[in-house]
Amino acid sequence: MDHANDMREMIRTEIRSINRLEERVAFKELMESVFLALYETNEKMYQDLEHRIMDDLAYDINRYCIQTGLVERKFFDSSHHIMSAMQEDDLVQTAYAVADIKEKLEKNGTYRLTTVFLKCDYLIYNEILKRSYDFQAVIVADKEYPVQIHLKSSKRYLNQIEHLYHLFMANGIPWQTVNAPYLFKMADVCINELPNEIGDDAIITDLRINCGEYNKLVCYDMVPIWNLLHVKLACGDHRNYEHIVSISQYGGENAYLVSEKSGIQNIRQTKDKLLITGEINTVKKWDIYIIRNGEEYKIDKYTYPVMRNLKKDNFSERFQRKNQRKVKTKAELERIIISFGLQDFIEYQDCYLTNDLVSQETYSMNFFMEDEIRDGTAEKKLVFTFKSKKMEEWLLRDLISFIVSEIQEIYPEYHCCGILK
Repeated sequence: MDHANDMREMIRTEIRSINRLEERVAFKELMESVFLALYETNEKMYQDLEHRIMDDLAYDINRYCIQTGLVERKFFDSSHHIMSAMQEDDLVQTAYAVADIKEKLEKNGTYRLTTVFLKCDYLIYNEILKRSYDFQAVIVADKEYPVQIHLKSSKRYLNQIEHLYHLFMANGIPWQTVNAPYLFKMADVCINELPNEIGDDAIITDLRINCGEYNKLVCYDMVPIWNLLHVKLACGDHRNYEHIVSISQYGGENAYLVSEKSGIQNIRQTKDKLLITGEINTVKKWDIYIIRNGEEYKIDKYTYPVMRNLKKDNFSERFQRKNQRKVKTKAELERIIISFGLQDFIEYQDCYLTNDLVSQETYSMNFFMEDEIRDGTAEKKLVFTFKSKKMEEWLLRDLISFIVSEIQEIYPEYHCCGILK
């Protein structure tokens, strides 16, 4: 039934019942200029609310797909339409002032000279870090100086993933593990002291580390990249604590996250605007994080595969997300594992429960998530086995770690781990 037409018919009937012409004209003008206008305004508000609710129900987690990759600094394209450097500092060849290094050594006891990428299996990576205090290096200033170094797992990029997790939580977006294997293979090259003969006015321009048998695994000048762009956007207008931020410059096909601020109640995205509602009335600019979507250009080429946390989007996947169905069978579990599209690298074999000790071949990519449910002293282990497809074998245990980290959220009552056969 069309309520607007019914309302107009009621008004016409009432007008016909008025005998005096002057009263009929006055009543008609009142209905036309006030009552109907108010009614249509209310109808439009209800329609807008309905559209907003429908947009929320049509939520597609793949719009928030995070892509990660790794590229040599000399090949990085700063104009790329999707990928950008996780840290801008990585794009600059750094020279280090000895005076600054000595000051920070005196304050902190250690100093990070650079970050390198170790192209190796996860188990070998851990072995390298354990033996790293035996490594030597040569720093180049006015001449070459031998120094003692050690390697430690780099946290700079992992901290950005943790920050992204908190952004998802603040914006009310369900978290999906980021497939970021390269970030878990970055290592900081640190020193605890400099040779006394290096003058304070010297500038360190180069560094060569000696890891013995592992030298061939060390890659310099590598830039971790992802499809996240941080911008500051001005608030175009706000009324009743609803801030309007234009995103027309960046495109409605992208997903947007607003930096955490106390008082935010709701964030909505229309075609070319972000509508931020909350008890904040003084913000002039907002920190916006853009998750850029789009197709790769045919000329795009990367040394290492770009990894995504994309899941196959079909009816069964949406139905399960909407109804939060519990995964109860091995067949459903296998369907979830296959949905990540990593079959070119690994082939899922089976899973089993055990109380026995299991060798730690995988790690949690959601290391920052507090686990307040499981009791680590009494938990069973849910073990997943995979087979190599003989492609990028040095990455396989990291890809298994991504899958297992996702499944861990489904089965908090177990400790999930993976094994490469």
